[in-house]
Amino acid sequence: MNLLDEQLTAGLKGDFITGQRLADELAIKTPDDPRAAFNRGWYELRKGNFRFGHSLLDKGRFINVFGNRHIGSSKPIWNGEEGTVLLRLEGGLGDQIHGFRFAKEIEDRGNRVVVCCSPELASLFAEDFTVIQPEAACGVFHDYWLPSMSAVVSLEHTYETLSGSSYIPKTANTIPGRVGVRWSGNPQFEHEQYRLFSKDLMFDAIEDLDIVSLQRDTDDVPEWMEQPLLETWEDTRKVISECELIISSCTSVAHLAAAMGIDTWIVVPILPYYLWALPGDKSPYYDSVTLYRQKEYKDWKDPFENIKKDLEMRYKKA
Repeated sequence: MNLLDEQLTAGLKGDFITGQRLADELAIKTPDDPRAAFNRGWYELRKGNFRFGHSLLDKGRFINVFGNRHIGSSKPIWNGEEGTVLLRLEGGLGDQIHGFRFAKEIEDRGNRVVVCCSPELASLFAEDFTVIQPEAACGVFHDYWLPSMSAVVSLEHTYETLSGSSYIPKTANTIPGRVGVRWSGNPQFEHEQYRLFSKDLMFDAIEDLDIVSLQRDTDDVPEWMEQPLLETWEDTRKVISECELIISSCTSVAHLAAAMGIDTWIVVPILPYYLWALPGDKSPYYDSVTLYRQKEYKDWKDPFENIKKDLEMRYKKA
């Protein structure tokens, strides 16, 4: 096994001491390797080195493990200038919902913002901004463009300056006691197998509550769980709006709920996505998020025991 594979294996198993050591060793031995730099970026984020960590994550663009390919614009990347900024939301749907947070911040700095996103998400973002699809990006006037997963660099953020406030409004009134759940995400995600857990662990923790499913295209919904129509993201937005709590794995549904300011409990694997690299159960990205972390590789009992305990405190002992 080479050092890069050894480092990845250590991280996936939660051995971050070994992973950090190998990241530092690879930085010396293979300073021009974009994959080694990308992997090291996660460890720098974990240590709190926000900007440096993101500068290393950006190296992943060269090997298609971070963000998207260049949109083909001849305009420069935005770095604080005034003008019309094309904000290219990139990555998966959850990444795009997360990246949309920067549109208002860029606008507040004196710019006109055009949002470029996947078509299925357009209705979520079109209330306040002009929205286009990626295929049309180069045909829309802009002075600058910005890939959303690197926006924190251009905005010169640190963990301390990030805002966790909501930025997508609700579309329905909350139904007291209603809990929305989703237990699996996109099967095409690179490391989806590491964030999969038994749905029975989720069902055992939430049974006897007022539960609504946010899981699409599945026959796994038990009869005691309401299964609403979720054909569009506006359908999903309305159902989430009616919930006072969302419990999910690391999915686009979790990002939308958190962006709407709804209490969101996210179950994350021992090697979490880069947005959750900073240790702790809270996130500077979303004030309403609580993270339930896997503590042992392949063992999901601990986070769900904590979820069950916290649900009992919230609903059964009120």
